[in-house]
Amino acid sequence: MAPDGRRVAVQRTVQGNTDLWLLDGARTSRVTFDAGRDRFPIWSPDGRWLVFDSERTGVRDLYGKDASGAGVEARLVASAQTKTATDWSADGRFLLYHSADLQTGGDLWAQEMDPSTGAARAGGAPGTVLRTPFTERWGRFSPDGRWVAYQSNESGRTEIYVRPWTPPAAAAGAAAPAPSGQWQVSTAGGITPVWRADGQALYYLGPDGALMAAPVTTRGTALAPGTPVALFPTRIVGVGWEGGQGPQYDVTRDGRFLINTVLNDAVATPITLLMNWQPK
Repeated sequence: MAPDGRRVAVQRTVQGNTDLWLLDGARTSRVTFDAGRDRFPIWSPDGRWLVFDSERTGVRDLYGKDASGAGVEARLVASAQTKTATDWSADGRFLLYHSADLQTGGDLWAQEMDPSTGAARAGGAPGTVLRTPFTERWGRFSPDGRWVAYQSNESGRTEIYVRPWTPPAAAAGAAAPAPSGQWQVSTAGGITPVWRADGQALYYLGPDGALMAAPVTTRGTALAPGTPVALFPTRIVGVGWEGGQGPQYDVTRDGRFLINTVLNDAVATPITLLMNWQPK
């Protein structure tokens, strides 16, 4: 969902070619036209730019483009590893992504950005946010920019975790010692976290495809997750759990859920809209 809650950026495959498309009310428009697969679009905080990954050069790099469709794509991050952008900080300064590594699996990285142009900041090299022997993916900034939620398999099962946001050393310069800590939010498995707009809850998908919510309370430099609750079942492709399809849902600032749902042509499929949910 765009920050204004009115537009949706999707990847769509037409005649074997996967590109980015915009859904805007009754209008559907194509944004990218390259023969390489373009995937996983994310919005800039002001809604002016889209960042996505593409294999058009043979390696999955990160590209940016004006969300209006004007102009050409600019390559933002290039490396020998497969990369996927997952979030853009609310202040526009950092692009969060995960990168595949043969030794460590998936790691969280960040690229410093120029908010005025939607491009990588001149001289700003990508930096490591979290690199462990485990696989960390689908990082998301909290609305206040203090925390990063992500999924990791460090316990032997994929769960949702939160840790303080620390800019990469190259961007932070000679900053004070970084805050430390890590908190597990999910308790029985979870993938693809999304923050509620006020930062006081995290949504994620459980192993059975249920949309879960966990209250989150901050106490100074510490964070206290509450007990997760199941909000409702979903019919996301592959239960949203395996297959590498990435996040298949989003939440608007006013609490509406957008869910990519498998339809059953044999029966009428109702639409479930849950609004103004408050954790207890």
